[in-house]
Amino acid sequence: MSKNNVIDLNNLNVDELRAITENAQQLIAQKQHQRLYDAYMQFEKIAEESEASIEEILQAGEKLEKKRSIKYRNTTNNEETWTGRGRKPTWLVDALAAGRKLEDFAI
Repeated sequence: MSKNNVIDLNNLNVDELRAITENAQQLIAQKQHQRLYDAYMQFEKIAEESEASIEEILQAGEKLEKKRSIKYRNTTNNEETWTGRGRKPTWLVDALAAGRKLEDFAI
């Protein structure tokens, strides 16, 4: 914002401040909508270029993210995993208490 556009809010009355607030909220909503619309259009273009539907891309992304987010795997039971976030699972707590190192379970 340039210095020419600076408004001294202290010199405005309550009605003027409310008008500015309402206008700002409308402008924020418009800009958020435009940003999402632009992102959607880019996403649609990518889907078209890859000859896939948006749904297919989203499903593939979910699978990839799920695989990517797993950081640790139980060496005695491959189905037990941990992302490294939140509380440590019991199998990992027990293994660490038994002297194993976290790095032993890293994927």
